[in-house]
Amino acid sequence: MSKGLSILFGSIVLVCAVGCGGGSSTPVPTPTPTPTPSQVFPNDTASAQAAPVKLGTSGGNTTDVGPKFCCIGTLGSLWTATGVTNPVILSNNHVLDKSGNGAPGDGIIQPLQVACLGPTAPPPLTVAHLTQAAALKPVANEPGQCPGSKAPLCGHAPKNVDAAIAEIVPGQVDLSGTILDLGPAGATSIAPAQPSSVLPIPVAGIGLPVSKSGRTSGLTCSTVQSINGSFQIDYEAVCGDTTAAFTAIFTNQVAVNGGTFSANGDSGSLIVDTATSRPVALLYGGNAISTVGNPIQDVINVFGGPGAFSLVGGPDHAVSCAHTATANSTQVGTSQAALVPKERQRVEAVQQRRAAQLMQDKAIKSVSIGVSADSPNEGALLIQVSGNKIPQVPPTIDGVRTRLVFDASSSGIHTSIGEQEVARATLVKESHVSSLLGQPGIQGVAVSQSADNPTETAIAIYVIKGAAHPPIPAVIDGVRTRIFEGDRFKAY
Repeated sequence: MSKGLSILFGSIVLVCAVGCGGGSSTPVPTPTPTPTPSQVFPNDTASAQAAPVKLGTSGGNTTDVGPKFCCIGTLGSLWTATGVTNPVILSNNHVLDKSGNGAPGDGIIQPLQVACLGPTAPPPLTVAHLTQAAALKPVANEPGQCPGSKAPLCGHAPKNVDAAIAEIVPGQVDLSGTILDLGPAGATSIAPAQPSSVLPIPVAGIGLPVSKSGRTSGLTCSTVQSINGSFQIDYEAVCGDTTAAFTAIFTNQVAVNGGTFSANGDSGSLIVDTATSRPVALLYGGNAISTVGNPIQDVINVFGGPGAFSLVGGPDHAVSCAHTATANSTQVGTSQAALVPKERQRVEAVQQRRAAQLMQDKAIKSVSIGVSADSPNEGALLIQVSGNKIPQVPPTIDGVRTRLVFDASSSGIHTSIGEQEVARATLVKESHVSSLLGQPGIQGVAVSQSADNPTETAIAIYVIKGAAHPPIPAVIDGVRTRIFEGDRFKAY
């Protein structure tokens, strides 16, 4: 029997062809080889496991099968919940409950539904049963919220999380809560390990190093791209749909940098602090340049709060961030565009007028013409900074963005963002988010770090690649804007 493979947003989907169903001496320990930086470890998160299974692994609702597709996500982490006899697996509503179309008691399987395992594969393990899902589908259309969405329904997700839990079948899941690849890297594999259950849970900050282990892309590491985000996420109606059934709006979200941090099928993964393995967020979607997650405290609150819902884990430990192969998925990044002649001329005119005045500041070495890192289709004055003093440069000069470029002598400049600056930018973001998300072509608004001046915050505006949108100002209420252009956000 032949078996094809295709990738669709919502989870990994496998396409089945028709019919597919004697002394006291102490031995000297052998040192553990150190992996080379370029070493790529095999992907073990997509594979079938023998019971008791470890988490960060492939799985989903046993009935999540369409006419040609099986839809699979990630069984992310193990928790205890008040009122439930056995521990529960935490993943997404759209993975365990089929975006609200499942039923309590539905079987949760590992690694795939029987229809897509092939005729010679052993049947999947039923590792848990669906217990509870946070309401996900909007209850009604909200006028003016999603002008660019093609879904017939758009509004806020009722619980503001994409989360569900499933009570484990005794003996089928590792009770220690270990997650594949979260431990140290060895010669040929990365060890599983518990996430940290040490409190307090970290609050995601801009630039925080984070990691996850998921079904498709395995172990990946990156940094937090934006926080306090409002995002529109597309969801399919049934397994294999190519059009969105509804668009859910989430607030107070975390976005992570890079298209390779996650892929289709990684939904349900636990995003953790790389330095400690403490939980940060629950991964549920993204696009080719960003991953989005629900802050883990919001998820805990939905299931009863800290006294009722607790992570099964261990002590703090660092994540190796060794490389693992990606199973059956690709991600595409973005590159900066060159300036069109008209834009170059606009920036050059300002540079000729203002360079001499700017260079009166001893911290400024030169002023040249380049591309804005906050808005790659716009030009910028490239201001070369020398030494450890940050010059007082406005976000724009005569309507042209400014971009600080630090040389080797500026290595001591502190570019992290303080809480006060984040709070100020959040207030600005909240005062404009409704009007921005009400514009065609805009699918998210958050708080990020300016790439043109890393000592400042920025209002992150997520636009849909190829879609027309109104002009975005370089500054909103004194805060720079930073544009992220990508495909539509979808549940993974």
